[in-house]
Amino acid sequence: MAWIFLACAIFLLGIFKSRDGVLLQPRLRNLFISCILLLAIAWNIRAHMPNSNLQNFIDLSFHFFGASLLVALFGFWSAITLLFIVALAGIFTFSGDLVEATSHYIMVSVIPAIFAYLVIRAVNRFLPRHLFVLILGNGYLAGFISTFATGILIYGLQQIFQINSFGTSDPLGWFLGLIVLSFMEGSLSGMLLAILLVYRPQWVSTYQEERYMNA
Repeated sequence: MAWIFLACAIFLLGIFKSRDGVLLQPRLRNLFISCILLLAIAWNIRAHMPNSNLQNFIDLSFHFFGASLLVALFGFWSAITLLFIVALAGIFTFSGDLVEATSHYIMVSVIPAIFAYLVIRAVNRFLPRHLFVLILGNGYLAGFISTFATGILIYGLQQIFQINSFGTSDPLGWFLGLIVLSFMEGSLSGMLLAILLVYRPQWVSTYQEERYMNA
């Protein structure tokens, strides 16, 4: 029950914090629906690592998480609000397990979104205002670092709670798999962000044309 209460609390906080954000813009309504449906499908097209401990949902599974991309597109609070709906549509609808849906939401949505937000803040503060830097930083680096840092956190939880899974039986395999997973997440996020910046820059909240094009 702790997973459910924590996930609902985060979701409600996200709604409160994003009440004046992009979620209330009617022009983006179709984009929100598309993101929810596509990510819900992506979360169900996944490959698990050997000997994964799925009951505790604290192991690696290969699929596109999308948390860092949504943060780059809509901001942190709007992203975690949408990701809660993705968890319900993509996990609860198919499995009927609310605990699994909420734990999935927290472990591969909220936590990566926090890391992605910190990376994007650092990129915007310390790196030059350049379109290539925006794509590389907010897209690739945010996706890679947020996934890798989340994987390290999950591995640490495995050790603390002594959860027997692939990470404890083969640590080297775990980290190699994590690197592949992080690279995939970063590459897809960077590629999709670049496409959107070219064809639909108005959908990217972290992009301000006057700042980047003038620079």
